[in-house]
Parts: sequence; structure tokens; C-alpha cells
Amino acid sequence: MRFAAVLWVVVFCIEGVGRAPAQPVQTGHVAMGDGTRLHYEIVGHGKDVVVVPMAMYLSEALVPLAEGRRIVFYDPRNRGASDAADLATVSLDRQIEDLDQLREALGIERMALIGWSGLGMEMAVYAIRHPDRVTRLVQVSAVPPTAAMMAASGDRRAGRVDQTAVAVVDSLASAGAIDSEEHCRRRRQLTEAANFEDPSLATRSPNPCRYENEWPVNLWPYFEALLGSFGEYDWLEEIGGLDIPRLVIHGREDGIPMEGGRAWAAGFPAARFLELSPAGHFPFLEQPTAFFPAVDRFLDGDWPDGAVLVEE
Repeated sequence: MRFAAVLWVVVFCIEGVGRAPAQPVQTGHVAMGDGTRLHYEIVGHGKDVVVVPMAMYLSEALVPLAEGRRIVFYDPRNRGASDAADLATVSLDRQIEDLDQLREALGIERMALIGWSGLGMEMAVYAIRHPDRVTRLVQVSAVPPTAAMMAASGDRRAGRVDQTAVAVVDSLASAGAIDSEEHCRRRRQLTEAANFEDPSLATRSPNPCRYENEWPVNLWPYFEALLGSFGEYDWLEEIGGLDIPRLVIHGREDGIPMEGGRAWAAGFPAARFLELSPAGHFPFLEQPTAFFPAVDRFLDGDWPDGAVLVEE
């Protein structure tokens, strides 16, 4: 559970790419019903609104999409710059409720959603529950749509990591030989290359360890609470009832097998699947010249080149 939780979300940035100086940026916090504050960043301006969870990882990487649009990046509770709430409040249902409260607080009537990795599944669940509030959905490197698929396919990233070295670092932390922030940094050095087809790109990652929420001592219990709330999930029937256009993007070399990504689109007329290669868990980083034009075109209302219907 611990290794899977740590790999559920990973870190990166695009070397030399940041927010363009001309882009307006607004930051703040919105209090949820229980008082927990979610951090958000609003980049760009325009009539079309796109909401993207995991600001601490994605706000720099996906800023090219803010041209002519307003993008709202945010950190879920207990992540990044958002408040650390009681773990009893952490669940999939609460994640969906928090997003809707954030939407309402920011005065957003309808929005496109971009969900990456585990959030690719969560944003689909939001669209299932609130289809009238979602215009389009992009799922990037998403975990499979059923718990059974996830269990059967596994996560190949685990086999790309020196588990002995990780165990040594964990032992040092348990013995108090290194503090929690150093534990985070050393684990990151050992695990993040597993997310890339080109391991050299791992050196471009930002430092999530600046956030206490991201230290293993806090992150592991968070994931145990969140993943424990998923149960034996199966979203295939409900996602099939959506007529919201969906673009599913997956790297062929991702540690999360591509079959799980294809399953989100298979048999659904409103969905298209785009395979990118060579690309691991970060197709926007490893294949930016393909990724950004494709998502731009989709958000503008058209299917991108290479995006295909998938037969069931």
C-alpha cells in the first residue's frame, strides 16, 4: 500500500517553462464547509474555464493551456498548500464535494476538467455526479475505471525502483536518523525516475518536500484514507451514460498500463483515445509538441489528430 500510495502522485516541471510574465495570476484559499481551506491559483483569462486539481504539480506544467482561457488550479485537502484536515474527512466523496464547493465559491457555472493520474478517475466521478456543470473532460494517464482492472494490471513503476535503497531510507527515518523533510527528499530521488520513459527528465522535477503535506509521514496516512474509501469501484456503466466529450490520453510506456486508459474510452461514442509514445506517466512533459496542440484543439471543441474511437 505504501509504495502504491507514494506513486499515486509524482512530481515534475518542464525545464525552462513557467508562467509567461503576461499571464495574470491570482492565488488564494477557499474554505470548505468544515473550515478546511483549499489553495487555488487562477491563470489567464477568457470565457472558457478549465479546472485542474493538483496545483502544486500542474500549474507550471500546464500553463501553456491558459492562452485565451481561465484555468483554475487547486490542491485537494491534505495536499500541497491546502490545509491538512482530519483524516476522517478524507474520502472520494469529500473530494467531489470539495470541488463543487470550490466551483461555487469562485462563481463558476460550467467548466472543463483535466484530471491526471488518480485525479483522472476522480474528475470522471465528478462529471458522472454533476454532468450539468462539466463541458469537457480530459483524462491524462488515468488509473483504470474499475478496481478489478487496477488489481489485475498492477503498476509497473514499482519494478523500476531500487526497493532495497528505499527500505534503507525508510529505516533511517523510522530510527530518527533523518527528519521527515529529508526522508521525503531521499525517497523522491529514488522513485521519481520510474515515472519517465526517459529517466533523465526526472531531474526537472520541482521539490514537493517543501510542503509538509507531502512528507511520507503525512502522505502515507492520507493515501490510506483516500484509497480505502474507493472500495471495489466500477465506473464503466456510469461513465457510459455521459454524453460529455472526453479525451483520454495515455503514454504507451506508462507504468500504469495503457489498457486501463483505453478502457475509459472503449465503446463510448463521446470519448476518444490518444496514445503518445515514447511517454511514461507524464505525456505533457515527454511529448509536449503532441500533447498541448491535442488538448488545445479538444478544449476548443474539436477532436485532435490521432484521437480514435475505441471499440468495446
